[in-house]
Amino acid sequence: MTEQLRFDGRVAIVTGAGIGIGAAHARYLADRGATVVVNELPSNLARAEAVRDDIRAAGGTAMAVGARIGDDDAAASLVETTIAEFGRIDILIHNAGVPAGHVMDGSELVPNAPAAGLDLYFDINVRGSLQLNRAAWPHMVNQKYGRILFTSSAVGTGFWYGPTGYELDYAVSKLAVFAAARQVAAAGEEHGIIANTLMPWAFTETVGASGGGEKTELITFMRSTLQPDKVAIAIAPLLHENAPTSGEAFTAGGGRIARVFLAGTRGYFNPDLTSEDVMTNWDQIMGATDPSGALLDIFEQSQPREERLFFKALELGRTPDLKWIAEQPVKESTRSAAR
Repeated sequence: MTEQLRFDGRVAIVTGAGIGIGAAHARYLADRGATVVVNELPSNLARAEAVRDDIRAAGGTAMAVGARIGDDDAAASLVETTIAEFGRIDILIHNAGVPAGHVMDGSELVPNAPAAGLDLYFDINVRGSLQLNRAAWPHMVNQKYGRILFTSSAVGTGFWYGPTGYELDYAVSKLAVFAAARQVAAAGEEHGIIANTLMPWAFTETVGASGGGEKTELITFMRSTLQPDKVAIAIAPLLHENAPTSGEAFTAGGGRIARVFLAGTRGYFNPDLTSEDVMTNWDQIMGATDPSGALLDIFEQSQPREERLFFKALELGRTPDLKWIAEQPVKESTRSAAR
């Protein structure tokens, strides 16, 4: 059996940690030995201080810092304060975000988007995380160690019906987070920095508010089953010194954790392709399936693998077989491999 995962000597910044999943991350890491910087908006600093006090009362070490990470100077100041107090940053959890349903007037619906809310979603969900990441990066590079967790959402995978319908702005921001984490993971590999993405399922005050206060069947179920601490427990291995992977995304909640990834099919190739040819071979393009409907020829997709596949198909005059595709690296670009 695996020994208890400990974070003794590690310093973690958790943004948006006054309530919900962020508070659960902070308390869990502190309980396992980490020193935690509990970040919240200045207007919500009392929440961060309450979490800090809980951690200290339990014998842990924590500091509360009010900073709006959407403000570049504030993000940099949060890092500077952490370094001044504790000398290092080992773990960075980008939990702060503007929730779905922040704008309830229908302006985020597909026919109306982009709305004014798009800037707000990107300001915190994307830009804020990247600004804080930029501020912490040189410290992690210098110590040749870092564990970074971005917070995305299954909403970013699409077909989501939000509080007012098929909303666009929030979903787009969360998919951007997924892409950001993959790029950060690639850049961090040579520096001992690991980055992954969390797509959480948890009931929080924010989730309840985004539902307009309705007591729907889903909200009732989430309140009773999807506690934030179950997310923190599931995702903690990705923050550990022995983290098993980098550049991946995981959905977690209610006792379940599973990998989420982009996939592709072998597709169809014809150097003399016509539009009619595409229509005729549509089933092959979409992917072969077994009688149950399960796809048989899918593979994990990334830009490096797609690039190799594309040029191999041109070389062969046909689509390579699945075995060859599966042997191609997912995370090593052709350019980095040539350096």
